[in-house]
Amino acid sequence: MEGREQEVNIELLRAIMPYINEFSNKISHERIIKNPKVIEKLKEFKISYEIPALQTNDIIKLFQQIETKEASQKIKFVFTVDSSYVEVPLNNNIPSATVGIVNFSVSIVDLEKKYSLSKSEFIDPQKFNDMFNSSLLTFVTPGHNVILKEDLSTIQSIRLSIFEFFSQKPFNNLSLLDTLKDILKSKDDKISFLCPNPDCHTNIDWDLKNSNDYIDNCPRCGERIYLSDWLRLHEAVDEELGTGSILSRFSQASEHLIVLNLLQTIMNNQFLNNLLENIAFIIDGPLAIYGQPAKLHAYILRYLHQLRDKGFIYFGVIKSGRLKDHFTILEERLKQQGINIPYNSFMLVNDEYRFKYIQRRPKQNKYFGIEVLYGQDFLFYSDKGKKYVISLPYPVPEKTDLAFKEYIFNHKAYVTLPIVLDLLNRISIDLYEDAVLPIALAHKFASISLNPGIKILEIFTKNYIQQQ
Repeated sequence: MEGREQEVNIELLRAIMPYINEFSNKISHERIIKNPKVIEKLKEFKISYEIPALQTNDIIKLFQQIETKEASQKIKFVFTVDSSYVEVPLNNNIPSATVGIVNFSVSIVDLEKKYSLSKSEFIDPQKFNDMFNSSLLTFVTPGHNVILKEDLSTIQSIRLSIFEFFSQKPFNNLSLLDTLKDILKSKDDKISFLCPNPDCHTNIDWDLKNSNDYIDNCPRCGERIYLSDWLRLHEAVDEELGTGSILSRFSQASEHLIVLNLLQTIMNNQFLNNLLENIAFIIDGPLAIYGQPAKLHAYILRYLHQLRDKGFIYFGVIKSGRLKDHFTILEERLKQQGINIPYNSFMLVNDEYRFKYIQRRPKQNKYFGIEVLYGQDFLFYSDKGKKYVISLPYPVPEKTDLAFKEYIFNHKAYVTLPIVLDLLNRISIDLYEDAVLPIALAHKFASISLNPGIKILEIFTKNYIQQQ
């Protein structure tokens, strides 16, 4: 009976991933600089911060080998989300009229099926497809010089589009607004933010504990207010210059909320809840929220800390940036001196190391990423010599001086570290240097290529709007 129950639970887990037509496209690009004026201008530039010479003999001592064998044996499923966005022009004669489109791919990989496939000499394509399930969410919003038919302003149109997207239930259970509210309630019973009407800016007090509504009105100007306005994404919009960075900010905040929405969906299902210790959730990128919605990161940290005993694994994989570049250079320098980083070893990147070898110490903030991060960075040299930069949730409910001194920079406080590192060894693939299967699949389905992907979307969008 127990085996049958587990089988039913797994089928239910797959059932919450709705099948939607997916597409993937290759990305091709070229960067050629031939203009002599550009070359001359580049000669005027200089590096703002000279990284000191790497003290390799001291650095290599910071890598600690760790026993991870079968540490992640309980993990049977891995979830991840990826997004891709593009602005599409609507009219060749009005190039400043655009629509923003964001694709979100939510992928689940069944690790047991992956292992059975890896033992086969020939892979059945149908069995490969059964190994994972990927569903697609799409966000469409007015961009520059485009409004909704209700004659709302650009900012009002975009705010409404964001609210409607967050009103969706990605896994047929909870809306993204439900998830946002639960995360906010984990830290505060009430929140405050400014009325998004640029002519008002009255302070809005929202009662999270006693109100079930996600729409209200400004008590001063009567502007319709949405709970999603708390994220301040609309502040990235300029009525004259266009949508600016809103698509990138919206994408990264939504990726985190979609993963947490899935976590909540599983927790709220009596048949799936007992599978939590068999599940890992991977964020494609750092555990951080940037830009206008950055304050969300502190609420996510508190929320995850409250759930720390549920048994699930949650971490980020960082594929680019200063830390990734540093790791690559470090390995090269060490090899030049005949020094090898030990396999299956890690380094916790504390602020002392970061501000010495990677970047200048900020003038205002005492700790790196204090306003955006909810996770600690690690370098991991895998059992096959692959380089990963990963981020694990801080082992504290909030970031304080004591938390940094006693826990955040202490690798022993990260009890899931061996599980995460062993899991990375298990799901590593050779598609690119630090590829892991779930993220590679999610990116494949979310990506919108520059050619022909954008052109297809442009034609589709123009034709559809012309028909209305």
